[in-house]
Amino acid sequence: MSLSAANLLSMGPPSLTIRPAQPRDAATLLKLQLALDEESEFMLLDRGERADDPAEVRARLQAIADGVDYSFVLLAEYEGGLVGYIDVAVLPYARSRRTGYVVMGVASDAQGKGIGKALLAEATQYGAGLGLRRLELTVMTYNHSAIGLYLASGFQVEGLRAASIDHGGIAVDEYYMGLLLSPESWEN
Repeated sequence: MSLSAANLLSMGPPSLTIRPAQPRDAATLLKLQLALDEESEFMLLDRGERADDPAEVRARLQAIADGVDYSFVLLAEYEGGLVGYIDVAVLPYARSRRTGYVVMGVASDAQGKGIGKALLAEATQYGAGLGLRRLELTVMTYNHSAIGLYLASGFQVEGLRAASIDHGGIAVDEYYMGLLLSPESWEN
């Protein structure tokens, strides 16, 4: 599936490119993920918890490219560098294959430029094109900027996951959020 250049330009800064991740992107994607783990208190993995072997990332991206894994990963490149990603994980089972679980991250120095919004918009279109009916995610209740972004992108709060995260010994609640995709994608 190709991404529309016209859509990209209207959704973010002119020097922003969003594209599907390829197996050759594994080391660069992992480097970004490790940097996000270091700089953000909002990523699920803490410093040092993520495996630092790009072979694992490459194997997953290859499985996606081969159609064995129904998930997809989109990368945001801005001013020549990788600054963000969105990973939409799809379970392989027939009953759950129409739902994608979203994890995303944007480097702190690239935030506030429309990159997160562009990633979500492209993931929505891309997912609908693959026949997904729904995207869902969790977000810590005190991550107000992310919640605002998700709400502005059409997600709705569907529930509260009380004390679902342990952040430095403190129990943190998360919102469970979802977005129903266009009914046209339901027939794929």
